[in-house]
Amino acid sequence: MTKSTSETHNLHYLLRFRSTLNNALITHPRTFAVRVDLRFPDGYCVDDNKAIEAFTPAIRSRLTAVFKRRKKKNPGKQVHSSDLHFIWVRENNQCGEKIHYHVLLMFNRDAFWRLGEYQKKGSLADLITQAWLSALKLKGDEYRALVSFPENPCYHLFRAKLGATDDCQAVFQRIDYMAKHRTKQYSNKVRTLGCSVSAQGTFDED
Repeated sequence: MTKSTSETHNLHYLLRFRSTLNNALITHPRTFAVRVDLRFPDGYCVDDNKAIEAFTPAIRSRLTAVFKRRKKKNPGKQVHSSDLHFIWVRENNQCGEKIHYHVLLMFNRDAFWRLGEYQKKGSLADLITQAWLSALKLKGDEYRALVSFPENPCYHLFRAKLGATDDCQAVFQRIDYMAKHRTKQYSNKVRTLGCSVSAQGTFDED
C-alpha cells in the first residue's frame, strides 16, 4: 500500500479514524469490525446527513432489544453486551453524483463475531440493514439492496495482538481508503465525517 499523503488523503480524518479504532479496543479488547456501504433510493433528498445521524441510534436501539432477548432466553447466564463505535464518511461516485456513505461499525466480539446470513431475520447483517431502512423511513424488501457489504467486510481485532494480524492490517487499509480526497466534496454546510469519540460511544462530527 502506498503511503498516504495530504495530496491524496485527509490526514486529519486518518488520525480521527485511528483514534476511534483505539477507543473501540479500549472498550472491547476483542473487537468485531464491519465495513458497510449505505445508499439512497433515487429521488431521495441527500442535502444533509439526517439519515446517517439517525442510523447509529437505530442500531443502538436494536442492540438493546437483542441483549434483552438474550438475557430472557438465558436466565442466570452471562450475556455479553456491546457498545457501538463507528466511523462514516460521506462519498460521491466518480461522476460527482449518487451520494452514499462508507461506514465502519465496531462491536464487542464476545457479543457478535459474524454478520450471519444477509437475508436472515435476527442476524447482525439484518440488524444493520433494518437500521438503515428505519433511518430512511422506508419499509419493504425491495429497499434492502441500499445496504451492501463489500468483499471481506469483517475484521477480528485483538488489543493484545494489535498490528500482528492480517485483519489488523486489512482494517487499516480500509480506513486509509475511507480518508481519500478523490470522492469527497468538502463543504461548510454538510459534514463528510462522523465518528464515535469516547468509550461510551458519544457522537461527534467534523
